Amino acid sequence: MTSGVISGAISGVVPAAAPLRVRERLAAAPDGPRPVLHASSSAIYADLDGRCVGLVSVSATRVPCALWSTIPDLKVLGPASVRVEGGVLHVGDHEVRVTRLADVAVPTVAGHESPRAWSLAPLVRQGLGTDLPTDGHLTARHLDLLLGRGPGLTPLGDDVLAGWFAARAAAGRPDPVLAAALRRRLGVTTLLSATLLDCALRGEVLPQLAAWLSDPGSTSTEALLAVGATSGAGLLAGAQLGLTSLATDHPSDRPGRAA
Repeated sequence: MTSGVISGAISGVVPAAAPLRVRERLAAAPDGPRPVLHASSSAIYADLDGRCVGLVSVSATRVPCALWSTIPDLKVLGPASVRVEGGVLHVGDHEVRVTRLADVAVPTVAGHESPRAWSLAPLVRQGLGTDLPTDGHLTARHLDLLLGRGPGLTPLGDDVLAGWFAARAAAGRPDPVLAAALRRRLGVTTLLSATLLDCALRGEVLPQLAAWLSDPGSTSTEALLAVGATSGAGLLAGAQLGLTSLATDHPSDRPGRAA
């Protein structure tokens, strides 16, 4: 399988787009094999020195911690073994070559109202067994209730948190106190989810969430809800929650509330 054209892989080379930080982390990584965390026809994720890095197919969700290929089915690459050589990711006998950079930054938003702002509250309550605050404000207690909780390759509670922090970043209103509290707790969830939460804290998101933040209409809402089994719904609920919190945000009330 290392010669000829294989659904986007040419002569053992897989062209891919990559977010800037993914390319930089690969460039700085020492050579050697990496443990595979998950392998399917649509995504391969590996542990890159305590952070997750992935390769996704053309139809998979373009997460901000992965390289984005044009391959319809990653199984054509053979058994999923991952290594780094000279700052380049190798999957099996194939070199994943970064041919362009992918923009994963959140758009700048001034905040907006969503007509379906709390339509997802019952879904979150059912999946997590907890309610979300109607004023949108999260505390350390909410981190403990949400982090690592719920169904999904990325737990539903983590998706809610990622949406919340991403929306606050998009509005230029990050919450450094709560962000620090989240970073201290990342070890309780999966490495993939912890890496995606770190991306959200840095204002890095998948395209469907970026599109919704730019224009929260029916088309972008449906596209976001179609992501994964529960991930899109969790991200949307969290983003709605984060934007809601802006209206009642009082900076003087916030210092020291997270542990």
